[in-house]
Amino acid sequence: MENQIQTSYIDYLFAGAGASAILLLMSLDERGMLHGKNIVIIDPDNKLKNDKTYCFWENSEDLIVKRCKHLISHQWEKVSVNSNKPQLLHPMKYFYISSFDLYKELKRIIEKYNILRIHQPVLEFKKTEHGVAVITNDETFLSKTVFDSRPPNYLTLKKNESHLLQSFLGFVIEVENKLPDYNCVDLMDFDVEQNEYTQFVYILPFSENKLLVELTRFGVSQLMQKEAEPILDKYITKRFGTYKIAAIEIGNIPMSNAAILNDNIPNVISIGGRSGAIKPSTGYAFKNMFKHAENIANNLQNLHQLKVTNYASRFKFYDRLLLLILRNDPPSGKNIFETLFKKNDAKNVLNFMDEKTSIFQDIKILSSLPFKPFLKAWKFDISVKLKPLIIPIILIALALGLLISNSVFPNQFKWVESLLLILGLITVGIPHGAVDHLLESGNLHSKIKLNFVIKYLGAAFMYFILWLLFPNIALLFFLIYSIWHFGQADINEWKIQNNNGFKNWIWGGILLGIILYGHSVETNIILKNMGVELFQINEKTGKTISISLTLLVFIWGFWERKLAMILSCVFLAISIKLPLITAFGLYFIGQHSIHGWGHLKKVLNVNNTSIYMKALPFTLGAFLLFFILYIFIEKRLLTEFQSQIITVFFIFTSCISFPHILTMNVFYKNTFKSQKNIF
Repeated sequence: MENQIQTSYIDYLFAGAGASAILLLMSLDERGMLHGKNIVIIDPDNKLKNDKTYCFWENSEDLIVKRCKHLISHQWEKVSVNSNKPQLLHPMKYFYISSFDLYKELKRIIEKYNILRIHQPVLEFKKTEHGVAVITNDETFLSKTVFDSRPPNYLTLKKNESHLLQSFLGFVIEVENKLPDYNCVDLMDFDVEQNEYTQFVYILPFSENKLLVELTRFGVSQLMQKEAEPILDKYITKRFGTYKIAAIEIGNIPMSNAAILNDNIPNVISIGGRSGAIKPSTGYAFKNMFKHAENIANNLQNLHQLKVTNYASRFKFYDRLLLLILRNDPPSGKNIFETLFKKNDAKNVLNFMDEKTSIFQDIKILSSLPFKPFLKAWKFDISVKLKPLIIPIILIALALGLLISNSVFPNQFKWVESLLLILGLITVGIPHGAVDHLLESGNLHSKIKLNFVIKYLGAAFMYFILWLLFPNIALLFFLIYSIWHFGQADINEWKIQNNNGFKNWIWGGILLGIILYGHSVETNIILKNMGVELFQINEKTGKTISISLTLLVFIWGFWERKLAMILSCVFLAISIKLPLITAFGLYFIGQHSIHGWGHLKKVLNVNNTSIYMKALPFTLGAFLLFFILYIFIEKRLLTEFQSQIITVFFIFTSCISFPHILTMNVFYKNTFKSQKNIF
């Protein structure tokens, strides 16, 4: 049965009815922006139980406290860590809001504005001429603006990114003995087994004999109820004596600095965790959600463009290091957090966690922490960041070395050039395209299919026939698919948002333009030897175009903030002074082939030796075909072409590249469709 399309005009549709959606509704209600609006809320949960706790710290005069005053059921003036002496937070307080009170607020707003509420999951969004189509199991709604607060989907982690869980089990308990001070929150008490994780107890006293005691874990794996209950029981009994459980709270919060995959659809606005509101290193999100709600409401009121939340880059760096420590060396978390609160005033620590501190305050706090875990995490982070720069740096060094060699030892240069090119082609240049038969199955151990070999070689042979009959068309076709293929591999490697392939074309075109226009004399000779009469390039004009393109891509690299791209531009600028075969060979082998090789390794999940051995028979076969083609041209059996090795190289490369590029294009599309951001 097809979905029923609701054609009535919807102003605001909320995909999800959690805290972020409620805070946004409150902000819009405060400004009188819900009157006369057709609003729909879609969420599979009926929101009838108290399933979450929201806490934050702030000055009592701050806007969030005033706006949420009717929702705040408890507040505390002091905090402590490890049951140490409590510290006053004045002028701040620590505030508590139950999800049950938030859901009552949602119900009030729904009734006030007669909002339609649908208890179904949202399956997907689609862009249409009339707005955003929001598809559920039974219906499709059309809305002008959609606020998406569904749980976030994360892109594949980079090596220096982490995805942990803050998982917890809490007992709301009643105790016989009165609490000595129920105006103090125990933020962290590490007097529990760590079990190779960072684990602590979090305590919120609601009255002199009622409190929430929650065991919390920061770690890759979730704290399970069966595992947590005996630890929690032991802690409560030891500290508070006999108790009775009034309620249980269980759940987990993502602690992740991975990029979030959102729908790239106009007027679909991510909110809540989907917008990055959850602080990666702490799991706190309520204040960020409130600020984001206020920002959206203000922008809507003033007809400004809606923007997602963001936070200072240095705090991203701090979070990244801490998450790496908690991921790679979980037990050290206890010492870090204990030291953090022991050597610093609690108010300063909370301001630091709120990202309100200056760089000098940051330095003071960070210098108080254990040195070795952060140094180790920083070294790992740096190594991951520098890894993409290794290839362009080596290429720059090689290009400079060859440039000097050509100037000082011109007679020996040809031998050095030939040796490097042959080694490069044997090790990665040819092998990176010699495992195309594995890409269909994605399995290193899959057998070669005869029909694949026939189609593959047939495509290469047909393209060679095109060279014989119509060399001008063959060259044009070669340039077109080379532009696409080179651009596709590099843009994917640099993780540049490619706008449906548009940037692939731009980068590939600029790249070949720099190389070919920068070597116009040699390019003209090769074209003539290929039997091509078109595309002849004036030397002076070619140099001007090549330098202009180099400057253009240099600016583009700064715009994209991709240092690897900028360094590649430096290498290309140097290569203009080298012979054409050297410049193209360095790029083809040193950058393009190595990038492609790395992509194949990741998807096939194999090491260099395994994939090279699989490629070896086809690598040898490719060299055999090259040798046969060269003999044919050398013996004047193919009079269409002159017997220059460089001519043979380019014709041969174009023929074997044609089926390879077709295969790799499917590979890249399928990879990005199933595993976003894998490279």
